[in-house]
Amino acid sequence: MTRRSRHITFGAISCFLVAVLLGSCTKQKVEPVDIYPDPPAVLVKFLEGGPYPAIGSEGSVVKFNVSGLKGKEGQFKFFVHLTEAEILSVEENAITVKVPLGASTGAANVLINGQYYFGPTFTIKGKLSIDASFNTDAYVSNGEINGIFLRSDNTSYFLYGRFSNYQNSATAANPITNMAIVDLNCAYKAVADQMKVGKTGVSGSLTSVIQQSSGQYLLAGAFGSYDTTNGINNITRLTSAGVLETQVVDIINPDPVNFPNDGKATVPSLNGGTTGGITKMFFNSTTGDITLVGNFLSHVSTFYERSTKTGPFVDLVKVRQLIRMKSTGAFDSSFNFNYATKEGYEGGNGFIYDAVQLNDGKIIVVGNFTTYNGITTNYITRINPANGLVDATFNQGGVGADGPINKVRYNATTNKLLLVGDFKKYNGQDANGVVMINPDGSIDATFRFGKATGGITSFAAQLNNGKILVAGSFSHYNYNYITTPDKSVVRPGFMVLESNGALAPGYNNTGLFRGTINDLVQIVINGTPGVILVGDFDRFDGKTVADIVKIRMEN
Repeated sequence: MTRRSRHITFGAISCFLVAVLLGSCTKQKVEPVDIYPDPPAVLVKFLEGGPYPAIGSEGSVVKFNVSGLKGKEGQFKFFVHLTEAEILSVEENAITVKVPLGASTGAANVLINGQYYFGPTFTIKGKLSIDASFNTDAYVSNGEINGIFLRSDNTSYFLYGRFSNYQNSATAANPITNMAIVDLNCAYKAVADQMKVGKTGVSGSLTSVIQQSSGQYLLAGAFGSYDTTNGINNITRLTSAGVLETQVVDIINPDPVNFPNDGKATVPSLNGGTTGGITKMFFNSTTGDITLVGNFLSHVSTFYERSTKTGPFVDLVKVRQLIRMKSTGAFDSSFNFNYATKEGYEGGNGFIYDAVQLNDGKIIVVGNFTTYNGITTNYITRINPANGLVDATFNQGGVGADGPINKVRYNATTNKLLLVGDFKKYNGQDANGVVMINPDGSIDATFRFGKATGGITSFAAQLNNGKILVAGSFSHYNYNYITTPDKSVVRPGFMVLESNGALAPGYNNTGLFRGTINDLVQIVINGTPGVILVGDFDRFDGKTVADIVKIRMEN
């Protein structure tokens, strides 16, 4: 190679390096290279307008505006909320289908070449719907509602739970603190009708509230004060107006000369409580006794005779999970208390999750315990109301559940209980997480829960007419899962069952439910049965709600 050719070569190399560093030796336009492939062509497109009609029942003929299906008959499927519909005709820009049996409110969609194309929502008209008097935009809570009951005036409901606003009505002068009074349509009552909670009201969540025949209220949950009064231990009593019920007591005054008024104190009239949160509370209207169920360790009260204003003398009695108090709050040592050991009995070897009281006063407790007072119970037991001990006559010969029971609901009219939890069997029989039992603990064989898939079941309760409401995060339900395992029906989180466990015809057309239900109250709407549901949920029938909804259930 000559000197000149070598020089040219080095020059070319230098130009190349400069081009790399600076972009180019000369001003040349570099065309961009597209390294991404073109997206697949859209085969199907739902067009604006429709469906026609917008609302229909099972078996209705409906037209959807959609293009791309003409000439592809037999190559695609059409669904109404994931339930396949019968295709009646295909046009250039439309398709006509018959709404299938078992369909629920939701989006229409086409499946072709393994790809779904989603269209507008079609509303299925059924026997269950949100009542027209319930304003889904306004009647909302900003937090979980744990319970609801009809007040003694029969013109309003009492809501309680863990919320600080309802219907955007809370103000600095009139706060909403975990409880509210609403009318029969669930609208917030006027301020004059609300509880006189003071500046702060109850300081924590409420899990159980009872209105006594006198109009007074018993509040239980997890809180340590009410308005400006401290020293409350998870339970207290209010007047009918919602003012903390108090009493004046004598206490020790160490300096009566300089502080002559320190010999008396205004304190809550209910002098008793627990060292931990209360799950459920039951009240005996005849004796005034109060039974508390939870995962606390002791009963706590204040011995005022040895207390000062700055130093309360606290009295503790070691009693786990189950306590009975007198109407004053005093500990009842005749209930769940062992005089030999000077403390309560052992209780469960795990947590209590829920409890109900039966017509005869006996209490059913459920949870994740396998023994109670040292006796094998397998997640459920019945308490003798006379002494607070395990009722040995409950579920005789039965083995209980094979997993934790999370909720129990009791219908006093049908005298049946529904258990929901993480179990597959109860007394050795298939249960699929939901089972109906009799008050004696035996299975009610007339009911059989099918298989809910796609999520869990978190709530089940029987209505007075025998129908059963079930909610959770499941997406499908198959009552006949043994004989036809591939015949699940789409049920997006909420369903109504007959008393035998089968889907109730006409009541299972609603769309998406999302969240959890904690409680319900049965109502009548202009002669039509209905239910108000409360809990921690934000969707019902696909519509935005906030922890409460009022529904009609046509006959």
